[in-house]
Amino acid sequence: MKKVHYVDPDRVKRAQKYAQQVLQKECQPKFAKKSMARLFEHRLNNAPVEGYSEHVGNKTTIRMTYPEGAPLSDLEYYSNDLFVAVLFKRVDFDWLQAVVKNETLPFWIRLFFWKQVAEKIPLQPKHFRILNPVIIKETAFDILHYSEPQSRFWGQDKNIPTIGVIAVVLATHLCDEVSLAGFGYDLNQPKTPLHYFDNLCMAAMKLQTMHNVTTETRLLLKLVKEGVVKDLSGGIHCEF
Repeated sequence: MKKVHYVDPDRVKRAQKYAQQVLQKECQPKFAKKSMARLFEHRLNNAPVEGYSEHVGNKTTIRMTYPEGAPLSDLEYYSNDLFVAVLFKRVDFDWLQAVVKNETLPFWIRLFFWKQVAEKIPLQPKHFRILNPVIIKETAFDILHYSEPQSRFWGQDKNIPTIGVIAVVLATHLCDEVSLAGFGYDLNQPKTPLHYFDNLCMAAMKLQTMHNVTTETRLLLKLVKEGVVKDLSGGIHCEF
């Protein structure tokens, strides 16, 4: 008797993640419609909805970011969002505690962040989460096979995964289906826009001292080709 894999459509969860790289204008409207059909939608860092909802949808289920990436505008937060904090350093915990308790972050702690961080996040404490550090460890060492951190007098090892790849790994844990749109790195096209909402180009990724986007690109390509995730916009592997 032939074995048939049964999937209950009512139980299938779908994840839609809008992250980096521009969405082709001729394809944008259909992504917004697909976005609204998803049960879970992850947005990363300060990726905006305000002013772009026609193209990227107006729903955010989970916004995942490290402190420096959190949107500064209150308009990017919705009362039922989940805010997932990705914490890498000690002061990241201090920042999270301050925004959850609606307290003022001391000036001296602000000095440890490489850019301005949000002073207030208009969400109730019950909407905050901390990403399990095991996900970061799994992404860095088990999947990307980065080396363990080493003490260095100068510079940094390229062993910190980008938020984008961490989000992909997290989505595979949470969802039965994972789709990506507008995400991927092509360093051979340095003038290609990096985000849909600013003027950064792909060349900016070459300046990253802590991320190894070449290794991440190989991983993403493998995930797409093996059908683990779907690439809706062809930013990783284009078949249309």
